[in-house]
Amino acid sequence: MRTKEFLLSCITMALLLHLSLAGLINVIRHKRDALMPKKTQENLTLPHPDQPVVFNHVYNINVPDTSLCSVDLDSPGGTKLKTESSAMDTANREHMEHTLDAENQIVFTHRINIPKQACRCDNQQPDLKHILNRLEMLESELSALREQCNGGAACCGAQVTGEVSTRPYCNGRGNWSSETCSCSCEPGWKGPNCTEPECSNDCQDQGRCVEGRCECFEGFVGDDCSIEVCLVDCGDYGQCVEGSCLCEDGFIGEDCSQTNCPNNCLGRGQCVEDECICDEPWTGFDCSELICPNDCYDRGRCVNGTCYCEEGFTGEDCGELSCPDGCNNQGMCVKGHCVCHSGYSGVDCSKLMCPKSCNERGHCFNGKCICDPGFGGEDCSILLCLDNCSNRGQCINGECVCDIGYQGEDCSELSCLNNCQDQGRCVSGQCICDKGFTGEDCSTKTCPRDCLGRGECLDGKCVCFVGFTGKDCAELTCPNDCLDQGHCVNGQCVCHKGFTGEDCSEKTCPNNCLDRGHCIDGSCMCYEGFTGLDCSVIPCPGDCHNQGRCENGVCDCDEGFVGEDCSEVSPPKDLTILEVTPETVDLSWQNEMRVTDYLITYAPTAPGGLELELLVPGNQKEATVRELEPGVEYLISVFAVLNNKRSVPVSAKVAMHLPEAEGLKFKSVRETSVEVQWDPLDIPFDGWNLIFRNTKEEDDEIFNSLGRPETTFEQSGLGPGQEYEVKLEVVKNKKRGPPAAKNVITRIDAPSQVDVRDVTETTALVTWFQPVATVDGLSISFWPSLNPANRNVIELSSSDTQYHLGGLTPDAQYEVSLTAKRGGQTSLPVNNSFITDLDAPRDLQTMELTDESITLEWKNSRAHVDQYRIKYGPLSGGEHGELLIPRGPKDSTQAKITGLRPGTEYGMGVTAIKDERESIPATTNAVTALDSPKDLTVAEVTETSMTLEWKRPLAKLDTYKLVYVAADGHRVEDLIPASSETHTLRGLTPGMLYTISMTAERGHRASRPATISSNILNTDLLFIKMLPDVKLHGGLAGYSCIPTVKSERQTTLKVICVHFYVPTMNCLEAMTRTF
Repeated sequence: MRTKEFLLSCITMALLLHLSLAGLINVIRHKRDALMPKKTQENLTLPHPDQPVVFNHVYNINVPDTSLCSVDLDSPGGTKLKTESSAMDTANREHMEHTLDAENQIVFTHRINIPKQACRCDNQQPDLKHILNRLEMLESELSALREQCNGGAACCGAQVTGEVSTRPYCNGRGNWSSETCSCSCEPGWKGPNCTEPECSNDCQDQGRCVEGRCECFEGFVGDDCSIEVCLVDCGDYGQCVEGSCLCEDGFIGEDCSQTNCPNNCLGRGQCVEDECICDEPWTGFDCSELICPNDCYDRGRCVNGTCYCEEGFTGEDCGELSCPDGCNNQGMCVKGHCVCHSGYSGVDCSKLMCPKSCNERGHCFNGKCICDPGFGGEDCSILLCLDNCSNRGQCINGECVCDIGYQGEDCSELSCLNNCQDQGRCVSGQCICDKGFTGEDCSTKTCPRDCLGRGECLDGKCVCFVGFTGKDCAELTCPNDCLDQGHCVNGQCVCHKGFTGEDCSEKTCPNNCLDRGHCIDGSCMCYEGFTGLDCSVIPCPGDCHNQGRCENGVCDCDEGFVGEDCSEVSPPKDLTILEVTPETVDLSWQNEMRVTDYLITYAPTAPGGLELELLVPGNQKEATVRELEPGVEYLISVFAVLNNKRSVPVSAKVAMHLPEAEGLKFKSVRETSVEVQWDPLDIPFDGWNLIFRNTKEEDDEIFNSLGRPETTFEQSGLGPGQEYEVKLEVVKNKKRGPPAAKNVITRIDAPSQVDVRDVTETTALVTWFQPVATVDGLSISFWPSLNPANRNVIELSSSDTQYHLGGLTPDAQYEVSLTAKRGGQTSLPVNNSFITDLDAPRDLQTMELTDESITLEWKNSRAHVDQYRIKYGPLSGGEHGELLIPRGPKDSTQAKITGLRPGTEYGMGVTAIKDERESIPATTNAVTALDSPKDLTVAEVTETSMTLEWKRPLAKLDTYKLVYVAADGHRVEDLIPASSETHTLRGLTPGMLYTISMTAERGHRASRPATISSNILNTDLLFIKMLPDVKLHGGLAGYSCIPTVKSERQTTLKVICVHFYVPTMNCLEAMTRTF
């Protein structure tokens, strides 16, 4: 009952709100006010039976200023009026009216307010008075209540004088009856003044009464505990009758939940003749299986509503062609064929493409070109040079342009001055001139046999010194060319008969003076000791100087003397050079004669040399000459000395040996170079010859001519792991000293062109070229740059050219080192470094789906990244979006993608980002929920029907499911076509409150329900009475009455009546619909 009163109050307030817009506002106040001083007045039922009931009516009439001029209010007849005025009467034109009925305890108070400024004309005054008469008639109808207690004065002994008795007036929980002079209490209350709570039917002895309400024992319910309930819920297929479930046909069991069908059809269908008739979208003998969309198009098998497609098909209903391996996330699947992203190819986009297919100069491996020898670059388009031009030139279009001082195909050779003028060949930077040329750059022509030292060579021709002639100055010239009186033979004139002399300028003498005189102009001028025409008579010269005896003109000299006149000392003979060192010469000679001493003189053959002497006793036939200069040619002469006279010398030229270089050692040995060091010499010399010879190749010799001050030299261009014989010679006057020799083995070289490619977050591929040297094996080691102690070492065979590193840490810098090994020798390491990629987020999953948002969660990357990038877009095509999400503080990160289209499948990829780097994506797909119908409203309500309106959702849908539940629990479901936007519910119960929910459905998915509640009109509770005779400017006036109390025990009816004025009929209709 209280619920109905509250509902009626709400309807009344709604009516008053609409009436407030009509221009005439009626405010009705019903109070039970005590007629006593104001300070004690309260809005309570007074506790005295003699107290009258007071009705206060306040009418505020706002009349448009063009409608009424003046008002002269007259009291209708039949009622005694007592008028009270106040100081505000003149200003507000208030009219106060009290009506006292002496027969009953009911007082009517009227207060009518008319604003002063509203009156300007008087043409509408009769209508206003007519309205007041109608109001009086309403009050007369209400006074019918007095008939219920018309003998109050005789019964109760109270007068309608305003006196108040001390007896309480039913305590506000009942009505005073003048017939019984007692309170008629409301249900739930009893006692003389309705102060004691009462329970209906004393709770039927099946509960206890607590403050007027029954608290029922177990198994009983109801206001008076009269209803016996079932211990279990009888569900939708049974009714509870006297504590037991009475099941409908086809249902059994204590709670009517069981049927004769398997598993009771799982509540997903109806059991008909022991067989399940399943609801959509269920199937199977017990409705346990979901129906698959389009029966999977016969391209897969249906398992619990999900299509497991055959190979080559995909989609919710296997209606789409699939691509091999999903194109490996490296392409788009279009009608079963992979359209690969840039850089990928193959049926399943699994192959990495190489730029320009490596220009057919290499092979493609894992997306990168491994170029053939001689080619390089990302696409093998660059021609490489041999050995990178030995770092001594520039590689241009595959050919080395060598730096100054170097030449050769790989710039490994030292170049020669002016390219030897094309008149010789360049060997290790020195010109080996062709025959006929000489000089540093072979620019000088040579002369035959170098003119034998008897002339100067000018432009290839000998300019002979005086006394020599011929192409090579090998011939001696004759004086005056023999004056044409003879011919020149080996520098001497063979004169014609009758001529003689060096140049045949003299006439001959008899017997040519027997060579014992000079022939002068045909006459012999005999030498001393000869005489005669032809000087045939020989005296002993100088009379043998008393050192011999003269026999037939010939001196027989004494021992020790020789010569024609015995004037010469006997010279030594057979001078022999026994041994030559850089600074000494050992000599020996022979002499049969006895002499006093031997004098040895020696001087350099070169002009300007100082001659030195050495005196040896006469009995000694050997001597050693010391302190000579190495590499210098000396003229050594030995004289015999007798009686202070020297003999003619016996001489020999001796070239001093050059010393052997000392301190030869190898300062550094590398793969292709050796640095040689030796001790300096403190003697004059021209330079050094440094020779490298590969011991395995006889003709492979490298010759280096070095200057005098050099004591170190680095020989480059050697082969790794090769043994070389190294010789060092001293050079002076184009003569070589004895070589100092040592052998050296160059270091084995490390692998070359080490490259790290295909780097991922945990792996990397290291590739290299094999060493030039023959090696036993390779060793690769790698470690994190920040933790060198965590070094990993792997031994490989010499034939390996790549190694796959695994188990790496994401976003970490690693160092890689490779070395080659042979025997106990290890090459220098070749190093490289790389940074692993960022790892993708892990365990990407969908946490929450709504119609316009998807919430994702993933485990954070192992790498400490700054943020994550989410790229998303509908799989069916359309605009894509992107979000940047900061890294979550814990182990995982959540992100919410909003603004999505309902019922759409989206593809999402999440990548980790740090600085300018980005990981590969972690991907997933999700379908947004269907959105609910929009703006679900009740458009029209009648006693038994209700029309609903709504706006279509954005998502594509198959149908609407409408569920409406009455307040009594009756539930109805309707399926509405997807094209509808309005629907009318019929056969409803008048006055019943319905809860209505509507969902959009597609396949097995449904949206969230849109829900409203609405009442059906009850004509028993509302009536509207029109006043047809009253018209104000085309409007209507009337009043509405709502009974608030209706009970069999009551003899009175509580009614709330509201007067209204509606300017137009349309407003009235609108107001009625609101009710």
